[in-house]
Amino acid sequence: MIPIHLQLDWKPNAQFAGILWAHHQGWYQNIGIDLHIHPWEPYVDPVSALERDGFWIVSTEDNLLIRARERGLSAQAIAAMMQYSGLGWIALKSSNISSIADLKGKRIGIHGDGETGLKVSLAQFGLSADDVDIVEIGYDYPQLLRSGDFDAVQCLVMVEPLELAHEGFELNVMPAYEWGYEVYSQVLATSKQAIASAPKILTHFLAITFEGWRHAFAHPQDAIRVVVDEYLRESSHQVQTELLLAMQPLFEGKVGQSQLGWMTPERWQKSIDYLKTYGVIQTAFAPEEVMTNDLMAAACARC
Repeated sequence: MIPIHLQLDWKPNAQFAGILWAHHQGWYQNIGIDLHIHPWEPYVDPVSALERDGFWIVSTEDNLLIRARERGLSAQAIAAMMQYSGLGWIALKSSNISSIADLKGKRIGIHGDGETGLKVSLAQFGLSADDVDIVEIGYDYPQLLRSGDFDAVQCLVMVEPLELAHEGFELNVMPAYEWGYEVYSQVLATSKQAIASAPKILTHFLAITFEGWRHAFAHPQDAIRVVVDEYLRESSHQVQTELLLAMQPLFEGKVGQSQLGWMTPERWQKSIDYLKTYGVIQTAFAPEEVMTNDLMAAACARC
């Protein structure tokens, strides 16, 4: 049995339903993988887990992996769970903010991983960061919205809007992918050393992971029962089911369920160019330095 550590970039909720379903059913164990799942920790870059001892895989945003590559981390994305980022912004309906264009002159709360997406989206309307007041925020969304200190705040469009709606908030939601920011999300990445030394194990991991996702989308109630009852008891079946259904279009994107996980160098190049254009990284590089489809190709051949 080979121990593998999986660092999530959020709580073990419906965002990881396919993995959690497969884990609970013993599918990873059946192929010789002892999978240890580690929930997100506040203000910790999940990519940093790849610098720990042991065999680690992380779920992260493509821009965080690209930044880590520039810092010298030897790692590659081996698949993308989400074809489109869930990055977006929410505002109270009473604010009358419903478009990126409405953000001009407004105060926007963001997290560090969302600044580039905001700048790209603003540029669709001829705006720049100088046209808004950007402030980094925490994760207490109810308090952030109630305080009135921010006109809009960054969110995951398939998570917080659903959760906040159950608390009585009436919101306008602005997904970044609808405003020109089309990037991969919940990217699965590991060290180049792991890819070179254990390609077969990683191939099996990917095959099981995306089989788990296909089952979760085909049988959402079964998958969510496992998520809530076994991994996230503080949530509810209703909220997590709504989340899973809201995520499905982001997972499938334009490729559909048969191509879950696949990436293209062209889209990675676009992400690299975004970060270079907005000064997040200083040097552009080839997408193959941060991604590979080789393991997905092997996983699909196995299926």
